[in-house]
Amino acid sequence: MDITEVKGEIDKIAKAIDAKTAEHTAQVEQFGKAATELTGQIDKLSDQYKSLKEQMIDLAQKQTPASAEGKSETAGMEFISSDQFKALAERRSERARIEVKNTVVADATTTMPMQRPGIIPGSFAPLTLRQLIPTIQVASNAVTSLRELAWTNSAAEVAQAAAKPESAITFEQYDVTIQTVAHWIKVSNQLLADAPAVAAYIDTRLRDGLAQRIDRQLLLGDGTSPNLSGLTDAGNFTAFTATSGANLVESINKAKYNRWAVGETVDTAVVNPADWAAMELAREGTGTGAYLYGAPGVSGNMSAFGVQIVISANMPAGQFLVGSLRNAATIYQRQGAVVEMGFVNDDFTKNLVTIRAEERLGLAVDRPVAIMYGPITAA
Repeated sequence: MDITEVKGEIDKIAKAIDAKTAEHTAQVEQFGKAATELTGQIDKLSDQYKSLKEQMIDLAQKQTPASAEGKSETAGMEFISSDQFKALAERRSERARIEVKNTVVADATTTMPMQRPGIIPGSFAPLTLRQLIPTIQVASNAVTSLRELAWTNSAAEVAQAAAKPESAITFEQYDVTIQTVAHWIKVSNQLLADAPAVAAYIDTRLRDGLAQRIDRQLLLGDGTSPNLSGLTDAGNFTAFTATSGANLVESINKAKYNRWAVGETVDTAVVNPADWAAMELAREGTGTGAYLYGAPGVSGNMSAFGVQIVISANMPAGQFLVGSLRNAATIYQRQGAVVEMGFVNDDFTKNLVTIRAEERLGLAVDRPVAIMYGPITAA
């Protein structure tokens, strides 16, 4: 017989032993002892069980050494393996009583594969813009502000008794609408209950998804509801006029001093990763051909003429932005990132839960003159 057939025979004998054991116990409790014939039957079944078990172990060892280990025994099996039963079978006792242990041990059929702890995450792109812009908490769905539109400085030296010059300043009102950025996912109740690590990972993913989208909106939002009005939206920057043949750091230098001339101090440049990579690979045109930003084995300096370089994959290739973002813009946050769960439509009957993440905010560019945006080089 193969191991399956042997196991089937063992199960049959185990059931017979259980039945005979129950009959034996009943006779002992009623008459003080069991019939000799019944004891002999249990003894015979015990020998058959032991023989088949040895045969099964032998077959299992030839296949997988652990396949016969850990097999949980029935009450009857525990009974015939006990010293009390051996004494009864050898006529050294008229009674046999044991306490059956409630022990569950996995056998070979329930062996689980090894599980690597945790979850292997996907890519989490770096966030770069939001940390550069100050945030103010608000309690409404819109913010109205007043900013300087034009300033004419007519201050001059004045002779005694002469008329003093008049300067001029004008302001404009602008409104910032609070927008909602959100997304959701459906998850089974069983997953949330049985796999807390997965549930926590989903929470992290949803929050990161919001942050990634907001980072993009802060730069590229076109101001058309429900979009934010981003830094590169019309009216939020001063246009940069590129020079033909200029590279990235040359244009950053030009924009820096262009803003310096109107009283603005530039400290940050936002660039596309491919454009900055081109600068790291730039070499001397003559001589040794050394890399301009240092040898590849040395940590490069992420700045250009004292301007901090911030890399953003959201910046279109061939374009760049410079400015003092901490002074030029403000994020108005109505509600931070919130993750909520609930039943939607027929979720309840399907054992599903909808998980939603959302954040409410707006971006105000308070001083467009402090930001310059445009192409790196003229076409």
